[in-house]
Amino acid sequence: MYDRRREEARLAVRQAVQRLTEDAAALTAASAEAREIGLTTRAEDLRRAVLTAWCAGVARGDLAQDARVEIGVIDDWVVRTSPLGS
Repeated sequence: MYDRRREEARLAVRQAVQRLTEDAAALTAASAEAREIGLTTRAEDLRRAVLTAWCAGVARGDLAQDARVEIGVIDDWVVRTSPLGS
């Protein structure tokens, strides 16, 4: 059960990256404001997917690999959200 939950969470992270990548290409023709809103929204979707996966017990290195970001980015997202990181 726990492994399945982690795998589903990792899949959600990979899907969020895919949506961000696809939307970034599609938004190149949009106005600057629409592009910024669209990319900000997709980046926030990715951050939330990463946090959900982290809470499910996915390792930071796996999250970084799935999200295609450096581990430091994962750390920033986790610390920024943690009550102890404020």
